[in-house]
Amino acid sequence: MKITRFNPSLNLGRVADFDQWLRNPFAAFPLMGQLLGDFAPAFTSGRPATDVHEDKDNYYACFELPGVKKEDLKVEIHDRLLNVSAERKEKNGEQESSLTLCRSISVPEGVNAEGISARLEDGILVVTLPKQEHRKPKLIEIA
Repeated sequence: MKITRFNPSLNLGRVADFDQWLRNPFAAFPLMGQLLGDFAPAFTSGRPATDVHEDKDNYYACFELPGVKKEDLKVEIHDRLLNVSAERKEKNGEQESSLTLCRSISVPEGVNAEGISARLEDGILVVTLPKQEHRKPKLIEIA
């Protein structure tokens, strides 16, 4: 028996197929995709995509909510937990469908709860959480 070294080929085509399935598992079901519409990527994952980052003055939480109107959104903070929920209702003829998304993220200590603001623009909800004064970084000069 001859021993040979195994060199796996990198077949990235198969990886891309699997990645596509993970991103849209209901693609094979056209009726489901039609029913979900723009909400499909967020709904199939169970919650909207979220990005959290900070600068020296604020924390920011950005939520992807395509097709959601401002009046269909609810943003609240309770016990260091930021809750975002959205409901979208559509009426097609005599049928009415409703989709609901929810996402909760932990809020760090030292957030000024009175100064929290939110804005919805082009399907992206940005929640600004200002830091309290004593939590902001302080530059120390070297003598």
